[in-house]
Amino acid sequence: MGVPPYPTSLDLYAELRAATPASHQALLSDLFEHVTLWEVRAERARVGRTAAGQYQVAIDVVGRKTRADGEGKEAEVPMDDFVEIGVFAPGEGEGLGAPLYLKRHRIRSGAQTIRVTVPREPARAGADPHNKLIDRKRDDNVVDVETGAAAAPRVRT
Repeated sequence: MGVPPYPTSLDLYAELRAATPASHQALLSDLFEHVTLWEVRAERARVGRTAAGQYQVAIDVVGRKTRADGEGKEAEVPMDDFVEIGVFAPGEGEGLGAPLYLKRHRIRSGAQTIRVTVPREPARAGADPHNKLIDRKRDDNVVDVETGAAAAPRVRT
């Protein structure tokens, strides 16, 4: 079992900080030093066919981050975090289907559009699709992809 002094959670956190690259130190702070809540939602996803036969998906995302103090009072803080963006093939029922694209993108506070290209026609897309962030409203992260001429984003070549 070891001998005193026994390690504590602070020792674990010190080891995590030492092993974590500088680019991820802010995430450690969000997860271990503060009560941080994210609100990441996908508002719309549109698809258009490229000249090469692939599919370009435009995902409209809104990001927001808050921190709560010791009394539970929340205050918005600037969001500038890497968040997983996912585009999925048709699945069964409400499932996401097989991932056609799953990579982290920088999401900032407010509205933004993320454009990705996938090899097959997608059915659903969104931000933080597997709900890894602490988000009170987890059902607005992924939306159905809109198809058709009216829905298609301007395809960049």
